[in-house]
Amino acid sequence: MTFQEKKSIVSLISVILIFGTYCLYMYPQQPAGGLESTETFRYWGSFVLTLVLVSIVAHIMISIVFNIVYRITTGEKEPGFADELDKLIDLKATRNSFYVFVLGFLAAMGSLVVDQPSQAMFMILIASGFMSEVTGSVTKLYHYRKGV
Repeated sequence: MTFQEKKSIVSLISVILIFGTYCLYMYPQQPAGGLESTETFRYWGSFVLTLVLVSIVAHIMISIVFNIVYRITTGEKEPGFADELDKLIDLKATRNSFYVFVLGFLAAMGSLVVDQPSQAMFMILIASGFMSEVTGSVTKLYHYRKGV
């Protein structure tokens, strides 16, 4: 298995673990008030902002630990360059990830049009962000395994 495949697998697992752990932590803190209360909007705003910050910090830490463990176990360094195949795979993964997020964004806005509560919009946006990250990791793994 190549370095890129291992990195894609670690990224996929870390996305799932970070998101799942964070949601389990935040779920009990959900306000019990009315669906359109100020507290509800404050909760979802802090949920999204904190999730972004936690994800960034966790991904950086996981990447550093992965590189250290990879170097210790294999004796090889992380490739210092990206060839045309790596760039093409990254572009395809980014494209697929954006497609998923845009579809989720449109679904979230559509939920407001059909008079769903604002909580549904936030849940759809958060889920589409998660699914877009998973899609990007799976796309990279697929293309490194099967080719472009």
